[in-house]
This record gives sequence, structure tokens and C-alpha cells, in this order.
Amino acid sequence: MKMNNETKIGLMVFIVIVLLAVLTVKTGNFNLSTKGYRIKAQFENVDGVNLNSPVMFNGFEVGIVDDILIKDEQDGITMELLLWVSDKVRLREGSKAYIKNLGFMGEKYVGLTSGNKGGAFLSPGATIAGQEPPNFDNLLTEGQEIAKRLRSISENVDERLEKNQESLDAILANLDLTMEDLASVVSNINDRLKANENKIDDTVSNLHGLSVNLEELSYDLKLNPWKIMYRGKKKEKSGETDKE
Repeated sequence: MKMNNETKIGLMVFIVIVLLAVLTVKTGNFNLSTKGYRIKAQFENVDGVNLNSPVMFNGFEVGIVDDILIKDEQDGITMELLLWVSDKVRLREGSKAYIKNLGFMGEKYVGLTSGNKGGAFLSPGATIAGQEPPNFDNLLTEGQEIAKRLRSISENVDERLEKNQESLDAILANLDLTMEDLASVVSNINDRLKANENKIDDTVSNLHGLSVNLEELSYDLKLNPWKIMYRGKKKEKSGETDKE
């Protein structure tokens, strides 16, 4: 059966509509067949996170950013993200959210931590704290300030070196002379040690012998303390004899 042009056009339009519907469901991450729950994450700055931005858990996509609320409170403005998360992910107390880049194109995603080990599971609608993303503008500004300070320090050092070049040269020359004198002193000491090597060895040997003798004498006196008294009496008798 042949189709006329109107039928062909209608069929093509129907196929395009179906493809667009499938792509819309996939890109929108409506999760029509997946069960899940919603939690809230509060930030001061969401740093470019948009609706339908992916939510990651340990590097795996588990949900999307379902809504973004701006809360103007007494303490300041708070950005509250409503996150739809698959029920396959169970978050515990102490869980936190953070924002990072998904790739080189600058797309942002919200990451989740599991929470405290052994903690109670969070119920749907629970609120978790968000870790503020680093402010790259502030980092660049601080880096520029540091670079300026380093440049100023370098310029000051160069200026001091130029003004005190002669003094530095004199100091270095004096250091060279001092090193030469020290080398001469060390050389003289080495010569004296070599010239008196035998005498030094004899002195060390005599000192060793004296140490051995003193050790033996001390040991003998410990065993025979009466020898001290005996020698004293003997000297007293000899003194009386001399008087007579």
C-alpha cells in the first residue's frame, strides 16, 4: 500500500515528537521509573549550580538539583538546594554537600558525603550543611598581592646589594683571609701531632697504666681497709722514735 505525501509527513512528525519526548526525559532526568527522596542542602554561595545539575555520591550520579531557593534570613542570605536522590543512596547524620566542577567545560555538580559511620539514616526532607566552594576570584586576588610583595622584596634586596656592594666584597675578602688562617692553623696542628706522635702515644700509655694501678689500689683497699690504719700507726711509731 502506497502512502501519500500527507501520511509520510504526519509519520515523520510523529517520530520526531517521540524522539524529542525521549530526549527531554533523559536530559531532564525526570527519573520516572526510579524511586527516591528529597533532601535540602544549604550554602552561602552555590557557585553556578543550576536546576537539573547532577548530584554525585562517591563519583556516581545518584540524583539532580530539583529546586533552588533563596532565603533571606536575619543572619544573611542562604541558598537552599532541594536535591532529589535515588533511594539506593542512604545518607547518615553528619553527611555534607559540596560543589565541584564536573569537567573542563565548567559544569557544576553537587557531591554528597556518606556521613558519620554508624550514625542514624537521614529521613526525607532532612537538611544537611554545605561546604562552601573556593572563591577563585579571591584566590587570584591574593595571588596577585603575594606576587606584588615578592616583587617588592626582590627590588629591595637588589637595591641593598647595589648600595652595599663594596662592603659585601670586603666581607667576602675578609672571610677568604680568615679561612686561609684557619687552614694554616689546622695544618700546624697536624704537623705538631705528627711530630709528637710517639710522645703522645707514650703519654696515653702511661696514663692508661696509671689508671690500671689506681684501679688495683682501690680494689685492694676495698678488700683490706685495715691497711690504711696499719700504715698510719706505723708512721706514728716512727715519729715517736724520731722524738726520742
